[in-house]
Amino acid sequence: MHAAQWNAAVIQRMLHNNKMECRLESDDSIVTVDVSNGKGIHLCNPLEQRQRGTSDLTTLVYLHEPAILNALRARYARREIYTRTGSILIAMNPFEALLLYDEATQERYIQAGQAGNTDQLPPHIFSVADMAYREMRMRRQNQSIIVSGESGAGKTETTKLMMNYLASVCALKTNDQNTDRHVRNRILDSNPILEAFGNASTLRNSNSSRFGKFIRLGFNASGALIGASVSTYLLERVRLVSPAPRERNYHIFYELCAGASPAEQSYLGLNRLFAYLQKSVRRDHAEDAAQFHITKNAMADLGLSNEQISSVMEIVAAVLHLGNLQFVPDGPSSSRFDNSSENAMAFSSKLLGISVDAIQASMTTRKIKAGLDVVAVGLTPSLAMRARDVVVKTIYTRMFDWLVERINSATNAVGATCFIGIVDIFGFEIFETNSLEQLCINFANEKLQQLFARTVFEKEQQEYIAEGVPWTWIDYPRNDDVVNLFETRPFGVFSLLDEQCVIPRGNDKQLAATCYTRLANSPAFASSKVQQGRSQFTVRHYAGSVVYSTDGFCDKNKDNVHPEALAFIKMSSHALLSSMAASAAVSSSTLKDKSASSSCTQKFQGQLKSLLGELASTNLHFVRCLKPNDGGVPGIVDESRVLDQLRCSGLLEVTQLTRLRHPVRMPHDLFLEHFGCLFAPSEPSAPANRRITSMLLSWGVVNPIVGRTKVFFDHVLLTQLHKARELRLQAAQRTVDKALVTFIHRKRQLRRIRVRAAERMLYRTLRAAVCRRKFSQKCARAQSVIARSWKKYCVRRVIRACRVLQAWIRRYLLRTALVRHVQALQATITMSKRGSTISSVRSSDYLGVFPRYTSQKPQRGSKTKMWDVRDTSSTSSSSVDQDDFYEIHWECGMLGIHFGADGPYVVAQRIHATLSTCIDIFDVSVGDRLVAVNAAPVALSPSCSYNSVMRQIATAPKPVVLSFRRAQPSPYLRVISLQSDEYEVLWSRKTFASLGIEFAWDSINQVPAVTRLDVKGPAIPGRTSVCIGDWLTHIHDSPLRGKQNKWQQQLQASSHNTLLLRFQRAGTNARRHADLLSNGDRLSDLESLCGMPEVQRWSWDPKQDTSLLHLFFTDEDKSLGLVLRQPSYRFYLEVSDIRPEGAVHRQRHIPRRAIQTGDQLVCVNHQNIRVIGHAAALAQLKYGPKPVLLTFRRTLPPCNVAAEPISQSY
Repeated sequence: MHAAQWNAAVIQRMLHNNKMECRLESDDSIVTVDVSNGKGIHLCNPLEQRQRGTSDLTTLVYLHEPAILNALRARYARREIYTRTGSILIAMNPFEALLLYDEATQERYIQAGQAGNTDQLPPHIFSVADMAYREMRMRRQNQSIIVSGESGAGKTETTKLMMNYLASVCALKTNDQNTDRHVRNRILDSNPILEAFGNASTLRNSNSSRFGKFIRLGFNASGALIGASVSTYLLERVRLVSPAPRERNYHIFYELCAGASPAEQSYLGLNRLFAYLQKSVRRDHAEDAAQFHITKNAMADLGLSNEQISSVMEIVAAVLHLGNLQFVPDGPSSSRFDNSSENAMAFSSKLLGISVDAIQASMTTRKIKAGLDVVAVGLTPSLAMRARDVVVKTIYTRMFDWLVERINSATNAVGATCFIGIVDIFGFEIFETNSLEQLCINFANEKLQQLFARTVFEKEQQEYIAEGVPWTWIDYPRNDDVVNLFETRPFGVFSLLDEQCVIPRGNDKQLAATCYTRLANSPAFASSKVQQGRSQFTVRHYAGSVVYSTDGFCDKNKDNVHPEALAFIKMSSHALLSSMAASAAVSSSTLKDKSASSSCTQKFQGQLKSLLGELASTNLHFVRCLKPNDGGVPGIVDESRVLDQLRCSGLLEVTQLTRLRHPVRMPHDLFLEHFGCLFAPSEPSAPANRRITSMLLSWGVVNPIVGRTKVFFDHVLLTQLHKARELRLQAAQRTVDKALVTFIHRKRQLRRIRVRAAERMLYRTLRAAVCRRKFSQKCARAQSVIARSWKKYCVRRVIRACRVLQAWIRRYLLRTALVRHVQALQATITMSKRGSTISSVRSSDYLGVFPRYTSQKPQRGSKTKMWDVRDTSSTSSSSVDQDDFYEIHWECGMLGIHFGADGPYVVAQRIHATLSTCIDIFDVSVGDRLVAVNAAPVALSPSCSYNSVMRQIATAPKPVVLSFRRAQPSPYLRVISLQSDEYEVLWSRKTFASLGIEFAWDSINQVPAVTRLDVKGPAIPGRTSVCIGDWLTHIHDSPLRGKQNKWQQQLQASSHNTLLLRFQRAGTNARRHADLLSNGDRLSDLESLCGMPEVQRWSWDPKQDTSLLHLFFTDEDKSLGLVLRQPSYRFYLEVSDIRPEGAVHRQRHIPRRAIQTGDQLVCVNHQNIRVIGHAAALAQLKYGPKPVLLTFRRTLPPCNVAAEPISQSY
């Protein structure tokens, strides 16, 4: 029941004269109602629909205005903000966050859309977006979604939700998830940017869009989202310079002031008050700061560089500083900057890259043309302020357009086949003072309402009539009178406004007077006497009457300023502002044209016409947003406000029309193509409408509606047909799959038979070839066996002959030596008889000079070679006895023996003589068995492993006594021996990061050669033996010869922490050829001058010398205690003095370690000084690792010496 509002009532009794008494349920009061005209009273729906409402308004039992209002109110109370009315969705703004848009809800609607049963889910904005996406893919037709409603009804948020859903639903259609996610994020990142620079807080909406936009989401043929584009309309420029009281300017100004860092605030000059923000109502400072970072991140995600983002923020700050410029008179008709504006001028000049003089000249003067002369004319302060405001609006508008262009370039939809457009345009506005901006905004809403009415009502009913479908005409609210009031020529509002802007003395008052005269007869126009006195008029819009004030209409429509006010932009050194100079120049030149085509209203009309034309060419979907109350309070429904919006939008008539109409219509050809497979074949010659009618009747449809070119039915039947078609296609696919599998199987079987026959033939051929090859190899092996046997026989004969020859030569040399010494002794005795005194000399001392003839031990090897420090086939003084068991004493340093396991024995597998500091190292031969450690027997067993024996040796207290038994090496034991000119270096990379040696590839010998040596380098065992010119031949016994490209990688990138490097000494000729003799200094000057052959210098054999003495030089000994010199006639260093200190003093009581003056230093760590040179020997003493084993030789006086005591110089 309707009085001032609709109320629920119960009929108490019927009265006379078509009246009845009713009891109101709200307060139980009794009222009398006149029902003679049938208006103002309607029957209520059942209790269930009254209490809970319904998800689809077309399902209401009684369809009328109060029933729709009650259903919306009941659903809104349960936070169900979406309601259907056919294919149109009604959305009521909840003014709070609801749990309706999470990923789980998105997934439900995506799955329902894929199954074609979205009608079974509650109404949602996702269902509208899903329907547009499915129809685009099925029909290959562009779709558009028009979101309309008042300001604050939630249009912008609804648009963002649909964009997010479309980006999510298409992500399942592409395999390249990374690319799709990148495109999706870029499209969604455009929303924060557009909202920051184009939205503001108004009295009705805290995030009101102050511009219109049409977003096109581009999709490829497979349904994947590949890009987007944005078209903007009518940015509210006047808000920049004069926002309404209790409203805010654009969000970006507050976000920049709140979110900029202290350094940015100081650089941009934000720590001050700004005139453009004085009238604004401030929002939460923290919220603005957080939104500022979101905006900057969105700009970065869209591809803007840090310099571009900073340039945009500089322009925003410059707009604020320009607003602080104030002007004062400077003469009768000129002006200048006020002194209080110096700070603002300085920041504006710095941020825009324009000098202060150029800004002042452009804003306070203008140039006019008088004949052929150009004269500069000053501007009054008011005109200068107007020029400043227009410059500000122009700069900001250019920047906004530049951002839109960057968004479009970042989300460019190249290759799109279809698009889904979303229209988010400003809502209907009614303010206390409504100017030209509100007039254009409300006109745009009138055009969209007209498009909605014609699409839903006129086209719907006209299509039914054209198709010959029985139909009852339904009247609906039209707004043609209001649209004609604006668009009619030559007496429409826009035409009259353009006329006043063209004539020389046109003004706002004359415009109002013309409107009163020309538009008085329009039913949509009204003006009272009071309004005419204030230059106001009223327009009866579909959403309500609005009073417009014509003050400022002409200036805003022209929006012109003298060209000099914008010319200074060209002089800017600012990168972004200078890039806008070209478009600014075009805009400046068009200001000279006073034609109507350049007015703001005409430009807006052209943009709106283009938008409506593009919408008309697409399949339209509508979302009507309702604002439940003007206070933005959640859960409150202002019935009068909601009723006004329902009546203005025509939703009641739409619901009635949707209840009667058939929402699905399909051309005959398309229906037969899609669903003809579901029915029995019919006569091909019969008309299409007759064939379709018979098909639907056979399906069970009662009274099918088939027009002349289309068939009409509802979504339920469409869903049934789609499901049946899917089942039929699946059955056909299974049949095709079976036939295809049979064909492929038969083809594979035939191919397998042919392959098997070919394989048998190939196997026979291969077997014959293999047999022939084996026979050839057997013959070749037989030949090689015969050749090797003959060679071995010849070698054995030569070896036996060599041994016999060596024995005879040794006998001859010994016999000759004995004869010479006997003669010398006889001469000495003869001289003593003459009265001379002879010192007591033992014959053994003289025989010691000839160790190689007196103490030879049979060689174990099969060949004889000259002595070398690495030759372990012969032994020193301790190895003279021929017993199988012997002992060695290891006192300190490195043992130099690598043990291995040979069955149950621990044997010496390799001797590292050049690394050993053990005196008796030469007693040990390869293959000798270790039998005891410090008298503790050694034998491998399950209880005594190889590792435990090694730990026993390592942890035994020094000196360690190792007992060996001589044995021949096992044939399975890997034996490695060094050549006479080779030595080893043990490099632990864990201890020493650098080797201290540089190499270069020797292209002649095909091995790395030492080119540089750090004498004071790391104390690596054996490193001091290295000389410049030596060759690195092996790493871990792996040869390097010919590995020019791999040896460095093998040296540096080896997986071992400890490397065993084998070097070969370069010969005299090689060292002389490499100019290394003067650097290496291995030979004494005497040897170099004499040119002594290398064989002679290496022929001395200290292993068999019984006159050898040994001395250990350790870290505990601060000095050696010896003074060494190099005689000019000796190869070795000679002891010239002994001091009571150091190593020689500490070991003076140990046998074979009592060094005397005149003894010769012959070996350092078992390396002959004659081989390594004096420099290397001294370097090893100074810089080498300790302990160092020094071997001295006791020199004997010559046989023909006099009886005087031996000289102390020895």
